[in-house]
Amino acid sequence: MENQILTELAEKTQGLFYFSESEAPLTIENLGRVPKDQLNEKLLQLNSENPGTLATIDQDAFFEKIVNTADPGDQVMVGNAQKFTELYTYLKDNFSDILVTRIERGVNVPILITAYLADGTCIALATYAIET
Repeated sequence: MENQILTELAEKTQGLFYFSESEAPLTIENLGRVPKDQLNEKLLQLNSENPGTLATIDQDAFFEKIVNTADPGDQVMVGNAQKFTELYTYLKDNFSDILVTRIERGVNVPILITAYLADGTCIALATYAIET
């Protein structure tokens, strides 16, 4: 089941980009069985960061902003926003404890969407924003 979900998740993220001042793909990382109370520590460790750089964002607001900021005249951005909507629906249907975390450290801002499978495995979708 886990492999099927990861394969489907890979299909959902193929060709998907997070638009900011640049465009960045999403990558999938299997973080393994990380206890929920240790997730922030794991994210800090994986990104060689210090405590205080993590900022949690409301997941609904994060995905809504992607849809709401897509220029209706730009079919690429509209299609990309639709794919993000489909991804979010898929995450809600197949995962629990979805979190969106930013690592606030300057111009290049890593964005991590984490979620848990039923067996306790944590998956991270990693991308970044360029913010000057």
